[in-house]
Amino acid sequence: MAGSSRPSPLTPPLGTFGITARTPGPLGVNDQADPGVTTWLGDTPGSLGRWDWADPTLPLCTPADPYPDRICRAHARVPLSPGFDASRRAPEPAPATRATASISVKEAQDNALKITSVFEGGKVANYQALADDFDGQGMSFGLIQWNFGRNTLGPILKKMLDKDPRAFANCFGEDTDYDTLKNALIAGDTVTELKWARAMETPTNRAAWQTAFHKVGANATFQAIQYEEAVGKYHRAALTVIADIRLISPKLFKKVEFRSYAAIYDLCVQQGGLHEKAGGHKTLDAIKKRVDEENPATQRDLMIIVVTARAETAARAESITDCLSRRLGILDGAARKATATDGKIKERKNPQGFALIQQFGTRYVENL
Repeated sequence: MAGSSRPSPLTPPLGTFGITARTPGPLGVNDQADPGVTTWLGDTPGSLGRWDWADPTLPLCTPADPYPDRICRAHARVPLSPGFDASRRAPEPAPATRATASISVKEAQDNALKITSVFEGGKVANYQALADDFDGQGMSFGLIQWNFGRNTLGPILKKMLDKDPRAFANCFGEDTDYDTLKNALIAGDTVTELKWARAMETPTNRAAWQTAFHKVGANATFQAIQYEEAVGKYHRAALTVIADIRLISPKLFKKVEFRSYAAIYDLCVQQGGLHEKAGGHKTLDAIKKRVDEENPATQRDLMIIVVTARAETAARAESITDCLSRRLGILDGAARKATATDGKIKERKNPQGFALIQQFGTRYVENL
């Protein structure tokens, strides 16, 4: 592969990686041959494709690990050659390679939530994310945009009210009609909750509404409730989906890769799993049919069938493409475009989340 190296000095994304791969004169100081610095990778002496710019298998290098793989890749998929202090002994090789190592269920839950929270709230772990009635759900709030329309937000706000009534009440100012909201939460009255939200989003009350939920999202006690709800509820839903897929393809799903878990978690948040009324058993039937016809060879191939079949049950073309773009991006660790029947294209970007897939995607989740 000709021209695979960058010949000139660059400014890499990680602060200490600032030395060019090759210098014009003798090698040895502040270049690729200097053991005390980190450089961009250049060309290898022989055929390109291994430990150089053209190598697609390089694992992700992270600043949290002072001794990442000797040859690795930055978040932007740029290959690096990390230097190290020659006076210190390099760490012993890990007993398992990055491709076969596993991660704990807790790590999988936390990372899957980080990925989905970017899609839902615009950034990682946005406890204060707030949206109005743009989708007919009254309002959406929190880590994964719970809403009144589907009765997912009311129960969480009720938990906050029960946990610390005074702190919860103090989040709402005089112009928020707090008593109406409180009574609706206690009664589980979704009709009144929706009516309250829509009244708060008018120009007169909107600022007070935004301030109130900014305070709710900033409260550490209420953040813990959001986290527990997001991880617990949707992990249980993900386990149901995993069991369903395992019945269809036990061999390919004997172990679950993190990227599969993350895509399933995101599917459960956005579409409620495979058993929601909109999909029902038709989704499982469609998956079985496609698996029989296509005979997927890898877990990724199987997951593409799963997420596509579920996405196609969405009511609107825009929703279908959104679901597909999100899940295909998770499976591949990079933004993916999805085209609707009307020709409209959707591409959901998630650099922070996709970096986690690049780092952990093919690792198996323990005990799943």
